[in-house]
Order: sequence, then C-alpha cells, then structure tokens
Amino acid sequence: MDEYSQLHRRCSLLYSSLLLLGLSIGLLLLVIPKLVSGCHEEEREALLKFKHGGLQNPANRLSSWGSSGNKDCCSWPGVGCNNSTTTRRVVKLDLRNANLDEYGRPLLNFSLGGKIDSSLIHLQHLTYLDLSGSNFVNAIPDFFGSFEHLEYLNLSYSNFVGRIPNQLGNLSNLHTLDLGRNFYLTVDDDFAWASSLSSLQFLDLSRVSLSFSELNWLTNFSSLTHLYLSYGGFHGSMPPSMGNLTSLEVLDLSHNSIYGTIPASFSTNLCKLRILNLGYNTNISGISERWIGSICLANSLQELYLRGIDMRSSSTVLLSTIGNLTSLEVLDLSHNFINGTLPRSLTSNLCHLRVLRLGGNSIRGMERSIRGLSNSMEELNLRGNQLGGDLQVLWREISIISRTLKILDLSDNSLSGYIPYSSSNGGMMLPYVLEELYLDGNKLSGHVILQNIGNFSNLVTLGISQNSLPIVITEGVLTKLKRLKFIDLSKNRLVWKVKSRWLPPNIRTIYLSSSQVGPKFPSWFQHHRRGGVSVLAMSNASISDDVPDWFWKISTNMQYLDLSHNQLRGHLPNIGMSTWYEVLDLSNNSLSGQIPKDICMLENLEKLDLSSNHFHGDIPDCWGKGVLKNLYYMGLSNNNLSGEAPRSLGNLPSLVFLHMRNNSISGEISSTTKNMKNLLVLDLAFNRFSGVIPTWGAGEDLSKLRILSLRSNMIHGNIPSEISQLNSLQFLDISHNMLSGVIPVSFGKFIAMSRIHIEKDEWFGYESPYVVFAPTTDSVWMNLKGVELENSGTLGFINHIDLSSNNLSGDIPKELTHLLGLVSLNLSGNSLRGQVPKKIGELRQLESLDLSRNKLSDEIPSSISNLYYLSKLNLSYNDLSGKIPTGFQLQTLNDSSVYIGNDNLCGPPLLRKCLTNESSNMGKGGAEKRGKEDEIEIMGLFISIALGFVVGFWAFCGLLIFKRSWRTWYYRFVDEMMDKVFVAVAVRVARLKKKFNKSAEI
Repeated sequence: MDEYSQLHRRCSLLYSSLLLLGLSIGLLLLVIPKLVSGCHEEEREALLKFKHGGLQNPANRLSSWGSSGNKDCCSWPGVGCNNSTTTRRVVKLDLRNANLDEYGRPLLNFSLGGKIDSSLIHLQHLTYLDLSGSNFVNAIPDFFGSFEHLEYLNLSYSNFVGRIPNQLGNLSNLHTLDLGRNFYLTVDDDFAWASSLSSLQFLDLSRVSLSFSELNWLTNFSSLTHLYLSYGGFHGSMPPSMGNLTSLEVLDLSHNSIYGTIPASFSTNLCKLRILNLGYNTNISGISERWIGSICLANSLQELYLRGIDMRSSSTVLLSTIGNLTSLEVLDLSHNFINGTLPRSLTSNLCHLRVLRLGGNSIRGMERSIRGLSNSMEELNLRGNQLGGDLQVLWREISIISRTLKILDLSDNSLSGYIPYSSSNGGMMLPYVLEELYLDGNKLSGHVILQNIGNFSNLVTLGISQNSLPIVITEGVLTKLKRLKFIDLSKNRLVWKVKSRWLPPNIRTIYLSSSQVGPKFPSWFQHHRRGGVSVLAMSNASISDDVPDWFWKISTNMQYLDLSHNQLRGHLPNIGMSTWYEVLDLSNNSLSGQIPKDICMLENLEKLDLSSNHFHGDIPDCWGKGVLKNLYYMGLSNNNLSGEAPRSLGNLPSLVFLHMRNNSISGEISSTTKNMKNLLVLDLAFNRFSGVIPTWGAGEDLSKLRILSLRSNMIHGNIPSEISQLNSLQFLDISHNMLSGVIPVSFGKFIAMSRIHIEKDEWFGYESPYVVFAPTTDSVWMNLKGVELENSGTLGFINHIDLSSNNLSGDIPKELTHLLGLVSLNLSGNSLRGQVPKKIGELRQLESLDLSRNKLSDEIPSSISNLYYLSKLNLSYNDLSGKIPTGFQLQTLNDSSVYIGNDNLCGPPLLRKCLTNESSNMGKGGAEKRGKEDEIEIMGLFISIALGFVVGFWAFCGLLIFKRSWRTWYYRFVDEMMDKVFVAVAVRVARLKKKFNKSAEI
C-alpha cells in the first residue's frame, strides 16, 4: 500500500511538474513577442515610402510589403534585420533582380525602376544594399554616402547615369563596391575620394567611364583582392604604385587604352595574382619573359587573358615563356597576330590547362601541339586560323583529349572532309562529352554530316553554318540531340525529311538564314513547346507563304525574331504586352495592313524593322510612353505609310537609327526629331515633309548625328548656318527640295568631313548597352556618280554633301575646300554663280564632283587636275570658258558630255580646238589672263633657246680652244671621218657608173 501511495505521489508530482512546464512555455510564448517586437516603426515607414515614392515595380515584387497581416518589415521579401532582443533594425536590403536571360542579362520585366525615395536615409543600421539588375535611369543618390555602417553595396547593371557621387567616399567600412555595367555612369577627374575606402576588398567599375588620366588613387587599397576596370575608356600608363596592391588576386584592365611598359613591381609584388586580364590594350608593351615568366607569377597565376594585344614583335619568346606558368588553367591568346607553329613548351608544360583559346591568329600545323595538351582539357578554340587540310587528321589528335573536352571550335579554317563517327575508324574515339561544337565557315563535304553529329548525345550548341552542305535533316537525327539548345545551319543546302506533325527537341536558339526552308512556312514549328524558342532567325529562307496565326501565338516569349528577306504575306497581329521581343525584323517581305498600335507596348523592344513591306496608313502615335526606353533602331522605310509623323517619336530616349525613307509621311521635321539626343542616323528621304530645316546645331538636339538625309521632300527656306555645328556629321543630303538662299559659309566647319583618315568603323562606334544582337553598323542610300547606291557602314563611310536640285544662289563658298575628307560633292541643278573655287584641287579625297546646271562662269581652275581619285565629273550647262585643264586623272575623263553646254570651253575632249585668237571669244578676265600667260610662255621659250645655244656652243668650242689633247683628237677624228666618207662616196659612185654603162649597152 505504501509503495502504491508512494508511486501515486510521484506520478502526481510528475504531472504537476509537466503542467507547470507547459504553463511556463505558454507564458513564455506570450511574453516573447512583447520582448522582441518587429522592425523599428520609423524604418517600416521609410520602406513603405520607398515603395510608394515613385518606385516602378512592374512584376509586383514588393506587393506584400505593408499588406494586411504582414506589418513586420523584417519578414518582407528582400529585407533582413538583426537579432536584437528588443526592437530589430533593418541591416540588409537585397532587392536585386535574380531573373536573368540565357545571356546573363537581367530581364527588365522584373527590374525595379523609377525614383529612389530619400526616405531610405533612415535605414542607418544598413550593412548590405543590393539593387543590381534594376532599371533606374537616374543618378546614384548622394544620400547613399550616409550609410556609415554599410559593408556591401551592389548597384551593377542598373542603368544609373551621371557621375558617381563623391559622398560614397564616406563609406569607410565598405568592403564590396560593385558599380559595373552602368553604361552611362562616369567619375570625376579627381577620383581621390575613392582612396578613403581603405577597407575595400572588391571593386568593380567595368564599363564605367573613367575620364581621369591617372590610377594613383589605387595606392591605398592594400586589402583589395578583386579589381575590375574593363571597358573604362582609361587612357594612360600603369603607375608603379599599382605594385603595392599586394593582396590582389584578380585584375581586369581589358578593353582600355593602356600604353607603356608594365611596372617591374608587378613581377615582384603581385604574388597572389590568380586571374589577369590585359586583353585589347594594343599599345601596351613590356609584356616580356622577365615579367610573365617570373617565379612569383609562375606559382600563382591560374588564368591569363592577353587577347588582342598584338604579339607580332615578341610572339616566339613570349609564348615559350608562358609555357613556364605551370599553374595555368586558362590561357587566351586570341587575335594576337601569332603566325606559324606554336612552341612545343607552350602546350607540353601546362599540365593543368583546361581552356586554350587561340582564335583569330595565323597558326598552322596544330597536330603536334595538340598532342602535348593536358588530358583534362575542357575547351579548345582554334577559330579563324590557317589549319587547312583534312578534318579527320586533326580530329584524330583531338580524340586523345576527348574524354573531358566539352567545347571545340574549329570554325573558319578551310577544313575539308567530313566528321568521322565510327570508333572503328582507325581506333579513333569521338568526344561524346562535347557540349559545344563549332565547324562554321569550312569546306566540309558529305550529306551525312548531321547523321554523324547525332551521335553527340550531350551536345547543347551546334554551329555548322557556311559550309554549303546538302544537309539532310531527319527526325531521328535531331531526336538524338535531346539536350540541344542552340543550332546554326545558316547558309547551307538543307533537305528537310520530317513529318508535318513532328515534335522537334527543346531547342531555344535556331538559325536557318540563307538556307532552303520554304517555300511553305514550316508547319512542324507549331508543335514546338510554347515559349520554348527564344531566338529564331529564318531570313532569306525562300519562304513564300502567309504567316499562320498559330505562329504568333507560340512566339509570345520570343526575344529575337528575324524573318526578313522572304516573301511572307498577311497582316501583323496585335502582339501587345504578352511578348518579350527585343529584336523584331520582318523587313523585305510582302506584309500588309496597318501597323498595330499595341506594338508600342513591347517594353523590351530594342530593334524594330518593318521596312520594305506594304504597310499603309498612319504611324501609330503611341511611342515613348515610358515603355520603349531601350528602342535604338526603327526601320519603316519603303512602305505606303501616310499622315503626319507622330510627335511621340521624339520621346524615344535611346533611339539611334531612324529610317522612314520612301513613304508619304508629312508634317514638320522639327516636331518629329525633338529630344532625339542620341540619334546617329536620320533618313526621311522621299516623303512629303514640309517646313524649314530646324536649327539643330544651336542646341543639344541631334548633336551626335552622323547621317542626315532629307532628299526629295517639300522643305523650303534657307539652309540654317547652325547645321555646321553638327560636329559629327559625315553625310548630308538635302537635295530635291525647295531650298533657297546661299550656301552658308560655315559649311567649311564640318569637323568630321575635315578629317582625311577615318577608320572603317569609326563612324559607328556606338554600342548598345542593352542589345546582344545589335549591329554596330548601318547603311543609307545615296546618289553617287549618278547612280543610286546603298552605302554600308561595314565598308567604311563616305563623306558626302548633296545640295542638288534646289533654288540656291550666290557663289560657291571657298570655305568648302576646307573639307579635306570630302569624297562626294553635288551642287547641281541650282542657280549658283561666280567661279569654281580656285583651291578645289585641295579636296584630294574627292571621287565625285557635280556642279552641272548652274550659272558658273570664268575658267575651270587648273588645280582640278590635282584630284587624283576623281572618277565622276560633271560641269555641263554652265557659262564656263577657256581651255579645259589636262593632266593626271582628268586624262581618263574623256567624255565630252562632262563639259557640254559651255559654249566658250575648248580643248580635249571637246572637238572645238583652242585657236590663237581664242581669247576674243573668252570672257574679258579670262582672255587677259590667258594673254599674259601666253606672253610669259613665249618669252620663256626664246630665253631657253638662247641659253641652250650659248651654253652648248661654248662648252664644246671652249674645250677645243683650251685643251690641246682634245683639239688634236678632234681634228684627227674629223680627218678620219672625212676619209671614210670620201672612200664610201667614191665606191658608191663607181658602182652606179658601172651599172649605168651596162644598161646603156643593152
């Protein structure tokens, strides 16, 4: 009983203890929320003001901030707080855009933008701030410099503009600063404030404009481990003080204008350097074996990028030295003018090498070098060399390293033969682990090539364009390539053997341009998974068909669509905001109907080309409503568009190329081009524009313009002199209008046309910060040498002025001869008077000169014969007089039509000769001038004859008088000659007499 009571007492005690424990836990749970409250009220309000204070949030990423039932800002997405037992403080704000496309660019649909409200200044405990991948298009707020506890700041790829605020120098605790890929961000000339960031370990200013001339501000960064300054526009030498960055592990100075030698301190102090990128600094020198081959770097350097630095003068020694960097894993020597074979040491000593890039050189005989490569090779790039020969021979050597090779690029090497696919072929093994294979631009043969490639089951990327192969595409081949994401079969002869309901693999990028895809629109495409293809290029694919409705439905997630240069028919549907198009090129087809209004809602659009179709009606007046911020190219030429050009076109902030040529568009030009400050090309030719030419040069508008074509419109009034302030203008065509007045004297001040030597692609140095597929060149139509031609920027641009077929009067300004780079000048069809400028011959680059159908008088300047490149000349139908100049290039221009309609001209190639009294038929000034020139020529002739006689006579007779030996020899020579002549004459006479006597006897 006692034992039972005792047991009962113990159980009761245990029960009471458990009950007390439960009550304690419950009480604790009720008390803790009171002890540890949510985020600070002031900070919560600051975050809400930030959200509602002009911030653009297209994907509603911050929708839960402040919603009912979610008042604690520490639980909001992107917000992090400390673990204080009292009021918690916001220490982390991570609002980066993690939604990237396949090229690593942030998708704008998910990007924050607009205004950053100053309320964030109340987050004074902030240690981490990440706004990367946004689209603010504003300056970095100065108040960011007040976050004194900030350790991490990432504003990369956020389209910030303007200067970097000096206030960031107050962030003394900062260890990471990433401002990279803000294309319009600049720094002041004095960047000394950055040296106060002494705790900095990571600094990225890539693609930020570095306008300063020195890098001495880097001296104090003794803790810096990562430094990225690529594409900074930096121009100067590397200071020796950079050798003080002893903690540096990664250094990227690529794509700048660094010159001079590399400081010696680099080879002794930077012993922790793992990654070094000096690519595309063509003026850099001192990359010698002493530096690259230093023991310090040999033990640490793992990745070396020397792409595009021009190694012609030191390639052999330098390549051998690089072979001593035994820790090297990645080596990029592309585009360095390396010629011949590679040193054996370059490949045999680098046992850890995983990536080797040698593209764009002139390397031959790679077979032996490949044998020495590491067995752990993952990438081999030999694109654009001079390998030549049979692909199978090279493939045999590559098969040795095939077990790990994932990327192989043999493009543009004139390789022949076909890809071996049987392991029984000489014991050859195939790199079945290959993920990327590029064989473009070779001379491969055999229609079974794609069948062979079908064995590479791991292939993700395949490029075999420009081989002119009869490629047979079957369902079975492509079905094997289940991982294939990218395929380029352009410029080949394709033979499609697939069923209409064939389901292709999940390919995201397809290039079939300049291949036989048509004549029908490929029906198998409709069975592709919706939203699967992001890039489709089928230009010039021989398709002659209606664009089916189902195609537009399955292309809603497409980023790049190029169906140009086919014969597609139908209307453009309302494609609206449901699409992600960045590039939409439907040019050179037979599409009709009106341009749908909701095309303005394609918020990601960067290039739109609808030119050379049958679109009609008005251009939608919906542009630039805060959506098309990235549109840089618009092509609407060669359609049937009418109505006034919409004023909203002036709201497109990024527009660089605007082509509206050959339509029936009306209105005033000034209202169309307002605020287009980034415009390089403006082509409005062959329309019905009216009004006057705006005074663009007087303000900021069109200050970057390179091409201006207003040909064949109804523009009137005078040519504004301010137009010469367009310093970049290289192409001016305002012909066939109703312009009057004189040619402004200021035309001689076009800076771009005054330069003689212009690089091929200098005139289009523009690079879109958004566009992967964007061309950096463009073209424009021009009338050159009497023929309508398309001039492309890829061929180098022509400096051209065409003012023909207007009502211009007055003289031709002599200042035009200051445009030393001018290639074509057309002033025909006006009422210009006076003389042809006497210094016209100073335009040495001139190839075409047309001054016909004016009222020019006097003589043709003789300096015109100095135009060595002149191949088109037209001076017809003026009042020119006198003799036509001759010499040099003019001798080849023997067409009399060049001078027809000038009754007082004479000399070749005209049949009318210049007579001695020709001066009577000349103009008074010309006759007097010619008479004086004739008198001078005659007097000079007589003086020359007299001097020649005197000098010759006394040179000969003087020697005979004063030189006895010469006199004796001369008389002896004369006597001998006389004797010989006498004997010869006597013999000849005797023979004639004898012959005469015989004839008489007969």
